[in-house]
Amino acid sequence: MYVCASVRSLTPEEIEFRRRALRDAVVCIGWLKILSMICYLSLYMLVSSHSKGPWSTAIQIMILGIIPLQILNGVLLFWGATEEKIAALELALWMCVMIAAYNTVLGVIGGIFFTRTGFLFIHFVMALMFSLLSLSIFTVLCHDIIVIYTFKTLAKSPSTLAHPQEILVPLTPALLNKQLNNNPPGP
Repeated sequence: MYVCASVRSLTPEEIEFRRRALRDAVVCIGWLKILSMICYLSLYMLVSSHSKGPWSTAIQIMILGIIPLQILNGVLLFWGATEEKIAALELALWMCVMIAAYNTVLGVIGGIFFTRTGFLFIHFVMALMFSLLSLSIFTVLCHDIIVIYTFKTLAKSPSTLAHPQEILVPLTPALLNKQLNNNPPGP
């Protein structure tokens, strides 16, 4: 739906509808990136309260390190979509990939650590949560990147939505006579 072109050319209304729908989808992705901060803070609190040691500290630092980047990515997506800033969308696109790769590494490390040290039920739950986090690269590549790239491409294309403005000239009797005299009705 996103990448494949239609067989027929689109009308300006259809292009406008797709542009708005994709813009709204990119804005939603941006909000989700910003709101994921709550999930990261919850994960940080779980790790800090139920695990001790150098690996636990490293995982906590990795979790805290990603929060500002996620917020920046969400703001870039939101700003790039609402203002149609191509540079912001391009940077946000690459940040999505880098953050997803970072999340995958974080998920693998956390999953292995809590599987290895899991003697409590909460450790099993955290291992499961980190394992799900390791799938981040696939979800980002299969959804977020396609939506953002498609919107960026559509925003880059010349706008076919600008309708020519009509210039209204008041029609006076003198102008009407002049127009009729220049174009007499033919046989």
